[in-house]
Amino acid sequence: MLIPLLQNESLKLLRRRRFAIVLGIMFVILTLVSYSQYRQLKDQRNQNWRAELQERIARYENQLRRGRMNPSWARSMRAEVQRLQFYLDRGINPEQPTAPLVVRTFANAAGFLLLPLLVAVLGSDIVSAENAEGTDKLLLTRPVRRWKILTSKLLTLWLFASLTLLLGALISYAVTAPVLPAGGWDAPTFNGFQISGEAFKLDAVRQLPLWKDALIAYGLEWYALLAVASISLMLSVIFKSSAASIGTMLASLIGGTILTRISPDWTAGKYLFVSALPLPDYYTGQAPPYDGMSMTFCITLLGVWALGALAIAYGLFTKRDVFG
Repeated sequence: MLIPLLQNESLKLLRRRRFAIVLGIMFVILTLVSYSQYRQLKDQRNQNWRAELQERIARYENQLRRGRMNPSWARSMRAEVQRLQFYLDRGINPEQPTAPLVVRTFANAAGFLLLPLLVAVLGSDIVSAENAEGTDKLLLTRPVRRWKILTSKLLTLWLFASLTLLLGALISYAVTAPVLPAGGWDAPTFNGFQISGEAFKLDAVRQLPLWKDALIAYGLEWYALLAVASISLMLSVIFKSSAASIGTMLASLIGGTILTRISPDWTAGKYLFVSALPLPDYYTGQAPPYDGMSMTFCITLLGVWALGALAIAYGLFTKRDVFG
C-alpha cells in the first residue's frame, strides 16, 4: 500500500516545482563556483603555492596574537593553521583545483547551510500544503491508516533529500570537468585532524584516496539531511500554514548557525541540532563551535533530534481532528 502513496506524494512534490527550483539554485551556484575555480587555476600557474600557504599561515597567526577574536573562531583558525602547516611540511598543495576536489568540497561547503536550507524548502510544507490546498480533510478521511500516510510523506521527503545531495554531486562534476582537470580521484587526502583545547592532535590523521574520502563525507551529509528532513516534517505537521512552517525551519537553521558561532560561551548551544549539522566539516578536521562535540556526539545528537521530531509528528498527525 505504501508504493501508491509514495508515487502520489512524489507527484505532488514535483507538481509544486520546488524540486526544480532547488536544482536550479544548485546549478547556478555551482556554475559560479566552477568559474571562480577556473580563474584560480589560471592565476596559480605562475605562482608559488608554498609561499602563498606560508603567507596565509603568518596572517592567521598575527590575527590570533591580537586576541580580538571570538573564541569559537579562534579555535577554528588555530586548527586551520595547523592543518595548512601539516600540508606545507609534506609538500602537498591542498587547494589544487580539480573537478573531483570540487565535488568533494561541495559536501563540506554546501552541507554547512545550503543543502539543509534546500531540504527544508522541500519538506516544511509537505503536510501543511494540504491545508493550503484544501485537501487536508480528504487526506485524513481516506480509508488508509494515518501512520501510513505520514510514513509515505516521510519516505518521499527522504528520497528527495537523497536525490538533492546526489544531483548536487553530479552537477558539481558536470559543470567543473570541462574547465578543470577531470582526473584525480585517487589523489591522497588527509582527515582526522583533532583539536582539544589549545592542543592540535595528529594521532588520528588518516590518508585516503579522494574517492573514498568523498564517499565518507557524502554519507555523513546524507545522514544530516535525513535529520533535517525529519524535523521539517514535524514542523509541517505542527503548523497548518506553509509560510509558518517554512519560516520557522529557515529561522532555526540560519539563526541557530549564527548563534552557535557568535555565542561559544553558551554551552547549551552544543545540544541544538544546528550545531551538529556540518558533519563533513567535523570529519575533515574543522573545530566544532563547542568543546566536547566529537563525531559520535554529533551523530547521536542528530539521531535523537530526528527521532524526537518523528515521535511528535506521528503523535499529532494520527490524533488530529479532521474538522479542527
